Amino acid sequence: MFENEEKQLREVRSKLEEFPIPNEQLNDAIQSGFLIANSEWRAKRQKRRKSLWTVAIAAVFLLAFITSIRVSPAFANAIASIPGMGKLVEYIQYDKGLQAIMDNDYYQTVHASQMKDGLTLTINGVILDESGIVISYTLEAPYSIEVLDYKKIELYHNGKVVPPGTVSYNNPNQRHENRKEDIIEVLFLAKQSFDTQDFVLELQLDNEKETAFSLPFTLPKEVKKGKVFALDKVVEVEGQKMTIQEITIYPLRVEVKVFFDEPNSMKILNFMDMRIEDEKGEVWSSIQNGTTGLGFSDNEQTFYLQSNYFEQPNKLYFKFNKMQALPKDESYLLVDLQKQEVIMQPSDGKIEVTKMTQNTIEARFPLAEEFGYFLFFTAENGVGQKVESNSSSSWRDEEYQYSSINFTKNYNESLLKVYFQAYPNYINGEISVELK
Repeated sequence: MFENEEKQLREVRSKLEEFPIPNEQLNDAIQSGFLIANSEWRAKRQKRRKSLWTVAIAAVFLLAFITSIRVSPAFANAIASIPGMGKLVEYIQYDKGLQAIMDNDYYQTVHASQMKDGLTLTINGVILDESGIVISYTLEAPYSIEVLDYKKIELYHNGKVVPPGTVSYNNPNQRHENRKEDIIEVLFLAKQSFDTQDFVLELQLDNEKETAFSLPFTLPKEVKKGKVFALDKVVEVEGQKMTIQEITIYPLRVEVKVFFDEPNSMKILNFMDMRIEDEKGEVWSSIQNGTTGLGFSDNEQTFYLQSNYFEQPNKLYFKFNKMQALPKDESYLLVDLQKQEVIMQPSDGKIEVTKMTQNTIEARFPLAEEFGYFLFFTAENGVGQKVESNSSSSWRDEEYQYSSINFTKNYNESLLKVYFQAYPNYINGEISVELK
């Protein structure tokens, strides 16, 4: 039943032979891989030979080829064709923190599988810390699942759901129509401590049978603790005061908690270049492929950066220079849906509302620089009740950047207030805080 996987691996091997890899490095990796696989086989003799083979292959690539993946796109493509490795390769290429996780053997191979309604869900491996979890998985079916989506994704520990702040996944370009390879990333709502290494992934498909998986898995390694820097450092940029309360460095991300002074005249929307530098000036910049921030109030927000957890620099500095900001009384768009009128918008005149319906607001502004953000965040009606939205989108043409927010149902409201989560207006300063 493993002929297909072995055929794919043989094909990949022929591709890899085209790339120059130091023999010593390759031999060490192969030897290490089979030592790991053999030790696991001795401990669990009942395991099928597929586990022995896949663990050995995974060890080879994780130990030997991470640098090559980042340097050579052709090599990365060859590695990505191995079942379960495609999305990991993409993450390694674009996130320094995840590369360091691989380099330091903090990625944990799992290979737990479950079959339901003819579909097979396999957890290939996991990265877990106190701030969140990244689950590499494969979903296979005897028919096309190219347009399949999910209705529910939840992580359980000790019979209780681990509260999520955000849950994200992609619909990647599939190499095979009957197999999805992707990563589920859960950012926990708050710091989590686990007394056991046993978890359950519950995943419900949005298909005719509403297929539901409840897949238990166990991690062999304990979770590494975050490194906490309690600061309470007050800084000021163009008259706007804020307190850098605490910075915690986890393996997956750096968490920055910021408190904004109530008397500030402006609302800070985004930090454009928040970063951590070492004494050599090496920068660990904002996350490029994940959640950059969570905010539960106007005055207190949490931001996330790529991690440098496994580095041991002599000095560390937290820095930023440029922020998106708007006057507090102009930090939203006020419209009358019944009259199809814009009542209030930022006075700088940068944006123009181009579409207004009972369930959609669309706006645009001239392209002046790269702007990879959605304009709109949340909305409320004239009496302060939250208006539910189900999606936001952003796109551009040759002249303008566009953003829209779509609501879950039609609203026949006289007034609707739509808050900005990003806006092309900036304040600048020179902020540097020494961590150690």
